[in-house]
Order: sequence, then structure tokens, then C-alpha cells
Amino acid sequence: MSTMHPTDINAALVNLVRKRSPERWQTVPIGLTLLWRPMLALVDTRSLPFSDDDHRPTVLLVAGLRGESMDTPRILTALDLFARSSAAGSSGVALSALAASNPDALAGGDWEPATGNPTDLTQGFPPDGGFYFDDTGPESRYLWRWVCYQAPDLLVEIALSDDPDQLPLWEANAAAAGGPVASGMGASPAANDDTFISALGRPASDAPGVIPALRLTTHWTGLSDSLNSLWRHTSRDSDVPPSPARAALDARRSRTPLEIARILAGRYGHALDPVNYTQGVGISGRLRLAALDDALPNPTADIASMIDHIAADPPAYLADAGGAALAGVVWAARLADYTGDEKYRRLFFYAADRFVARGPGEAPAPCDPDFRVEDMFMAGAMLGRAHRISGDARHADLLATFLLDGGDVQEANGLFRHARSAPFYWSRGNGFAALGYAETLTYLPDDHSARDTLLQRHRRHLDALLRVQLPWGTFGELVDLPGAWGELTSTSMIGYALARGLRLGWLPSDEAAGYTAGLRSCWRAVSERIDEEGGVVDGCISTGVMRDARAYLNRTAVSSHDDRTGSLALWFACEMARQP
Repeated sequence: MSTMHPTDINAALVNLVRKRSPERWQTVPIGLTLLWRPMLALVDTRSLPFSDDDHRPTVLLVAGLRGESMDTPRILTALDLFARSSAAGSSGVALSALAASNPDALAGGDWEPATGNPTDLTQGFPPDGGFYFDDTGPESRYLWRWVCYQAPDLLVEIALSDDPDQLPLWEANAAAAGGPVASGMGASPAANDDTFISALGRPASDAPGVIPALRLTTHWTGLSDSLNSLWRHTSRDSDVPPSPARAALDARRSRTPLEIARILAGRYGHALDPVNYTQGVGISGRLRLAALDDALPNPTADIASMIDHIAADPPAYLADAGGAALAGVVWAARLADYTGDEKYRRLFFYAADRFVARGPGEAPAPCDPDFRVEDMFMAGAMLGRAHRISGDARHADLLATFLLDGGDVQEANGLFRHARSAPFYWSRGNGFAALGYAETLTYLPDDHSARDTLLQRHRRHLDALLRVQLPWGTFGELVDLPGAWGELTSTSMIGYALARGLRLGWLPSDEAAGYTAGLRSCWRAVSERIDEEGGVVDGCISTGVMRDARAYLNRTAVSSHDDRTGSLALWFACEMARQP
């Protein structure tokens, strides 16, 4: 899809500046307004993941919060002049900019129709819950989350004044006050209020750390001189330290997959109430970790005591269960191997054998007749293991037939709809498909008649996903919609599929194929968004088939404890720990 709203002149101006300095900037949509305008950032390619880390400090300019239409061209003109000057080449700074932070409000200027009641982004930070849904101002939520996880060393908000007598005024938040740039610019302390820069300078539960930030208030005629002074104080020789947010993300990324798996296993997989894959995957992850890590106490006794009532009477919990509950005992056969107690294997097969054929061309019961992508994972996880354990071809054949019959849910572009009746490329839906195919290919015999077709579809799907992967590694809540928020559960699921395929050899590992680079990006994103207590950032809540694209975007993004996201991240971490 295009990153341009049909009436968004500000986006056209941003793209024009990018085209004049393509070696420096790319345009990246970092959010969406209520009117579907993308919030377009000019991102210095040297500040993107896996780019040259020598270009520091990283500086992010943010402007347009007040929504005055003439602010954007004036700021972009100053950026364009800097980018093409000799100062830009010598400074070493990695400079990114969000020059049109409030696109709907900016659209109400001289050249575009008014937009009604645009949101006010000059206050209201940090946003309180509701990520990313807000019926008046989702822009604040997109802005907050993106900036916190870009973690620049310095953020500068530009507030242009209409007063021609306004002299340049610099203010510093609590994290910047007394620092080299604030002192060099003669900045005074900013008020401790709910403005953007002030909020960035205070610890927040959903942010990795504080970000030093300045606010420049000036008439537009003083903008270039003020910015030239800023560039002198942020050159490569200016000794600007990494921001605490950047240092925190660096520390998170430095953890090994095994270290992150230990954190996640300490928090997830400790309950199964109700019986559901969201907690069952966590139990499976704890058992997987036990096979990889001798340093932790063996969890089998704890898990056995937690689920023995289910193993003692499977029909009471699973006789009328749907796929989500059946996949909740995906761990049971492994627990039987660890304990030698066959009741857990009986529990597993009781669940696996609930999947039964309905008829030619139909999804097996209890899968949705509409061929929802969730079932590709539920059936793949259970029927694939059932075949591997029993050797009974009926499990493999039922699974393969289901995926073949549901092939029309995969579009010509390689992406998966949520279901036959739901033409939306939901992020976790595509994660379910990627993970379901990876599980199937893990257990399907090499000589099975469907294997080549399924592998071809799987690779076409992963190729399509990597084309829409966001620069920081996540996948949008609607993966084809520029600006949609990045969802963490799907990133873990797609990352797992990439890691499993690379390790087992059905995906080529050469850099030209792109799978290895895509996996690195997935792991970077996931490792950054898991804190030391196992809290996660931006995991979508339970989502059925929705009526329209806006309903998907408005699903709550959880940031804290989340069984689904944490459990699937644990699977991903364990698979990463097995990479050669």
C-alpha cells in the first residue's frame, strides 16, 4: 500500500527531502492518524538496526505537534540545507526527523481541507493505556512508543513561534539538564508537566529508560542559526553520551537467547487455567528450556503437580474443546518422556485425536469451517507431533490435507488472510500461519506427497512477510498497512519459523536469501521488548475475525505480563538457543 494519504501535502514534502538526500534518509511510516494519514519520519539509515554504530550521537528532531501547517515546510527546508552541507558530512551525527508529527491537524492549513477537531499533541504524555486505540488522538501513542524504542541519544522538539520578536529559547528536560548539549545551548529547565519532552525525562513503566530532550522555541527566521549551533554541539567530537534508553536497549540485546529464555520461563508456563495454548505453550517452553539448560532446576515435578488433575480426567477438560484448548496440552508427550508416566502421553493423544475429518474439502473438526489461520498452528502443533510419536500416517495426512484445502486463504501476494471471509492481513494471523507451517514441516515425512507444495507456500509466505517487516524488526498489526503498530507475538512466531527453517535446512542460510537477516531483525525486536521481569511490549489481545481494518488496529496492545506473547517468545528464545 502507498505511504501517501491522497490529500497529504506534508508527506509529499517529507518524501521530496528524502529524494534529495537518498544516501542519508529513508521515509518510514511510524503511526496512523484517525483519518488514515501515515506519520512519516525521515530516518537516518545509519541509526537503523545493524547499521554503522560509529555514527553517533543519534539525534531525533520532532516538530509539528501544534499542527500549524507552515511549520513543516520551514523545518524541512532547514533539514534539507543541513543534509546537503559540508557540516553534515563532518558532524557524524545520525539525524532523523519527524517533521509532521500531527498530520491530521497539519492538513487543515492553506492547501488542504480542514479536518474537524484535530488532536492536540502538545500535552498528554505519557499516554495512559489504550495502546493504540484512542478515539481522539492515537497519534500520541504511536509517537510515544516509537520514540521510546528508537531511543535517540538526544531528542529535540521544535516549536515555531508566530512572534517575530521571539528569540531562540532552549529548554531541557530532567534527563538533559546539566548535560553537554543543554549546557552548550544555554538551556533552562523545562517545566515538569505532561508535555512530550518533560515526560521523556521521567521514568515510565512502558519505556526502557529516559531520553534527554530539548525544546527549541523560536520564530522561523531564527531556526537555521539555532540548528547550526545544535549541530556543533552534537558532532562526533562532542562527547554526547548514549541515552539511558539506548543503554537499556543495548543491555537487553546483549543477553543471550538462553538468558532471555530463563527470564521468560520464570514468569510463564506456571498455570493452565483454563486449558488454552496461551499458557500451554509456556509450559512447553519450560520443558524445552530444561533440555537446553542444566543450570535451572528441572521443572517436571512442578508441572506435573500443576496439571495432574487434567491428566487424570482428559474428557472433563477436552471432550468438547476447540483447537485453542487442545493445543493447550502440546507439552504432554514431552512430559511423558521426561517422567516415564504414560498418562501424559494418553492425555496428548486424547487431545490430538479430537481433530477428525469432516469431509472432502472441509476443515477438520473442531477447526473453523472458514479456515481460520489460528487452526493452522493448533492442528500443526498437535497432529504433527502425533504423527512423529505414533508413526500413524492418518495424523500427517489429515494435517497436510487441511493445509492444502485451506491454501486459498493465502493470497497471490504470499500473505494470509485471517480467514476465507476476512480479507485482512492480521499480524498474529500471519504468525499463526508461519508457525503452523513450520511445525508441520518439522514433523511431516520428507517423502510425504504434500511436503514440496507446503514448503513452497511457506517460503512464499516468509518472503512476503520479510518484504513488509518494519525497519526495527516487528510486523505491523495489519502487516500490509504502512504505519500500523508493530505487534510482538507475531514477531516471535515468525522469528521462530525462520529459526526453525534455517536450523533444519529447509530455508537457505545465505545472506542473499534474506531469511538470516530477517531472523536477526526479529530477534533484535523481541530481545529489546522483554524486560528483566519477563514483561513484554505490544502483544495484541485475543482477536477474533473483525469487521474492518480499523477494528484490528484498535485491538489493545498489552505491555506488561501477557501469557500469549511471553509464552511464544519463550519458544522463540529456545529455538534461537539451538541455532548453530
